[in-house]
Amino acid sequence: MEAHTVDSPAVPTEIWREIFHILLWDDIIFDSDPVSSSHQPHIALRSWYDTNRLLKLWKQRATLRTVSKRWKDIADTSLYQYLRPSNLTGTPVNGVTLQRAYRLQFGHPSSVCSCRDQCICRDYAYWCFGGSREPRSTRLLADSMSSIGRLRAKILVLPGLEWNALMAKPAEAVTELLGEVRSLVIETFVSTPKEISIICPNLTFLALHLTYFSWEKSAIEPVTFPDLSTLQIVVDREEDLQKIGRWKMPSLKYLELRMSSGSEDIFFADFLQGVGKGLISLQIGDTGESIVLFDGFWSALPKVRYFGVSTLYDDVDMWPLPPQDHPLRTISNREPPDYNFWRRQIIDVVDIWTRIECISDTHLWEDMEQEILKLERSENQLSKHYCKSDNFMCHQCIYDGNTRCEERNVRYEDAFGRTWAEYKQGYRLCEK
Repeated sequence: MEAHTVDSPAVPTEIWREIFHILLWDDIIFDSDPVSSSHQPHIALRSWYDTNRLLKLWKQRATLRTVSKRWKDIADTSLYQYLRPSNLTGTPVNGVTLQRAYRLQFGHPSSVCSCRDQCICRDYAYWCFGGSREPRSTRLLADSMSSIGRLRAKILVLPGLEWNALMAKPAEAVTELLGEVRSLVIETFVSTPKEISIICPNLTFLALHLTYFSWEKSAIEPVTFPDLSTLQIVVDREEDLQKIGRWKMPSLKYLELRMSSGSEDIFFADFLQGVGKGLISLQIGDTGESIVLFDGFWSALPKVRYFGVSTLYDDVDMWPLPPQDHPLRTISNREPPDYNFWRRQIIDVVDIWTRIECISDTHLWEDMEQEILKLERSENQLSKHYCKSDNFMCHQCIYDGNTRCEERNVRYEDAFGRTWAEYKQGYRLCEK
């Protein structure tokens, strides 16, 4: 169909604007508080960070701009625009282009695997499983400040070096530049948390990696985020938990914490007792050791409905049971997909925590369909075996976990929230 036929003059511009709004809108990636609208935080965040989803939307808008001058003008003035400057290879990126974006994302995809844009793991794996690569920084935002004035972006994702370049600019100018930002993701962060609370005081979503150097100049300075609902944070040292525990976050409901080394019980307990009272969702990952749930763990988290955790301590007797009236209903795996430590504990979790309604794992049914079908056809009995390797997804562990959950009438979901029965009924991913 020819361009002039598609863009018929008989169709008013306002009608086209409504159509473009529908075509270019995504209720997940343009949500500045994505977790609040979902009962499964990891599913909401996986979609929110999804490189393929973002790229598809960007290509959609780029295609519409080529149809006619009117369509180009409409696309360029559309409220909801996603921009990753690294996608614009060979194309000048000026202040006007940056200023138009509703979601602005610097650097390259940060997935820990090598699949890049075709990866099902997507950028969310960076936070879940310990990715630490520093995306290339262009200093584009810092160098373009004078031509921008104030960004329209509500969502800003950028490398730590890009943020630090901004912090070298006058504070008043940076505050004006980022005045609309509500969701901020800083990868490999080396600046200070205090600066964030001053520059972006109205955040509802914050994700960052705090390093040792983040604390050197601001260890005792007060940090306040009055509207912060979701916090994703990585810490390198257990004593850093004490400092974060002193932050004032009265609206915090969703916390995802990853520790790069084993956390001593005293720091862990003090931290959660300080921030846990209002939490609805807590996800904890420790790349160093198994996690021990301290005495009083559930009383420190009286409202938590969703609990994500990496491997718990092996001694089942040391797992404190949630009280009968506790709202906890979902347990989520925070181990990488090819680790099986956590899966070995699924049967114990379901047997001991009898009020659990959902177990959420990190695998995808697509990756093991034939293996699970084979186990079903062989009428494989529940083995509760303990596989010896942790460099591949164990189909038997997943089959065992699903079998026990079905016996207990508990949902056993993959990374996108689908049970095995739903997957077999045709609930597939649109693209892999």
